[in-house]
Amino acid sequence: MYFSNSETRKSTVSSQTIVFEVELGSYSNNFVQSTITSFFLTDLDQCVTYIQSIDDEKILLITSGSKASHVLSRTASCHQIDSVFIFCMKKERHEHLLNEYSKIIGIYVELDDLCQSIKEQVDLVNRQIQTFSFFDQHEKSTAFLWFQLFNYAVGHLPRSQQAKQQMVRICKDYYRGNKIEIKLIEEFEKTYRSEYALLWYSKQSFIYKLINKALRTEDVDLLYIFRFFIGDLSTALQQEHEKILSSKGKILNVYRGTKLDKEEFENLKENQGKLISVNGYLSTSWRKSLAVHLAKKSTKRTDVIPVLFHIQCDIKHINRNIIFADISEFSEYRKEAEVLFDLNACFLIESIEKQESLNIIEMTLSNEGQKITEDFLELTKRETEELSVSIVVGRLLCDLGEYDKSKKYFEQLLNDSPKEDCAWVEFNIGRALSFKCEWSQAREYYNRAYDLMMKDKLARIKDSAWVLNNIGAILRNQKSTMKP
Repeated sequence: MYFSNSETRKSTVSSQTIVFEVELGSYSNNFVQSTITSFFLTDLDQCVTYIQSIDDEKILLITSGSKASHVLSRTASCHQIDSVFIFCMKKERHEHLLNEYSKIIGIYVELDDLCQSIKEQVDLVNRQIQTFSFFDQHEKSTAFLWFQLFNYAVGHLPRSQQAKQQMVRICKDYYRGNKIEIKLIEEFEKTYRSEYALLWYSKQSFIYKLINKALRTEDVDLLYIFRFFIGDLSTALQQEHEKILSSKGKILNVYRGTKLDKEEFENLKENQGKLISVNGYLSTSWRKSLAVHLAKKSTKRTDVIPVLFHIQCDIKHINRNIIFADISEFSEYRKEAEVLFDLNACFLIESIEKQESLNIIEMTLSNEGQKITEDFLELTKRETEELSVSIVVGRLLCDLGEYDKSKKYFEQLLNDSPKEDCAWVEFNIGRALSFKCEWSQAREYYNRAYDLMMKDKLARIKDSAWVLNNIGAILRNQKSTMKP
């Protein structure tokens, strides 16, 4: 199952641009296609409502000078807006707004200057967007656990040519009309091999954009569709990781320079001493000077905080399943000396201190994320000992209360599961529907699961008991709702 093109755009773009009451002309078509996903609006109420409806995207707002004060006065408190660009012929009339709204990047008279400024900001936003999950060792955190388990499970999901074609088809549908990205997708379709995974990820084109957004928002549909590439990328990272393990250094230091919103920074400060994982691949560098430069890079926004992440990796004591690798030889930007952490990387926030104009966030790579996953699998062994990891991941989504995501995940799995898993897939779709009180539909899936179990060469009496128990729960619930 996957979204239509318009729905996919809304849920997968890292940053999108809203153009309100501005005529950019056909000149900017190529720029718009290659850089941003744009929504052109002319009604103020519609514009405000749309901005407020966005949950996961960073919005770049382009507005005319004559409408700037109107739209800004109604959207100033919207956290969705990352930055504002004003395009008009009479710059001096609106310069007072620069002191009133901190998110204004600039006022532009020339279209070339506007497009260049937007491109720079889009690149900055896409590099800096990062979603964190925290874990308090003294509390249960199923959201943190789900992401740890997903990375473990992705290696067990099928990576067939059919999976590749499904991924290519979705990418072509999403980028329909974008000649630049379509050309790259067609090149990928013709030439891609598993050993090229790091090269393709480093291009920061359609794969980089869609995968990282899907990971950050835990978009189950897209994550499943991209399982083909995510699995290859993890394998490639593991191969490169072996080179680091054989190196002479025992304590490795890597850095990441970025800017955080005040709310994001305060959240990190409040979670000192806790575990943190990144919902995606974490890009860092061997070069401290480069990371410091990126953190301090000038911006016209006054409401962001420059930070430097310093991560220490103790090679001798880190679990071999925690993967990070030097990928600079695969990158178009080799001077960045990039070190990429795989999806299961987990860190301990040691301290946060301010040094001159920079906030230093000291972190250490931790084994605890891996241990939490292993402990969970051990604790649930009795209930899930005969289930594949891919089934356990979907069940955990349901336990999180993400019933629709769980249902969609299992619907995807239904088409690719080995025969022995099919009954459990049907059962878990029914389980998600049960939690939504859609009992009639749930009963249909439970019935199919039961039939599959009993038609096995050796009837699965023990497994079928789970199904019958849940059917009994449905009957009790239906009976109780019928009482006057």
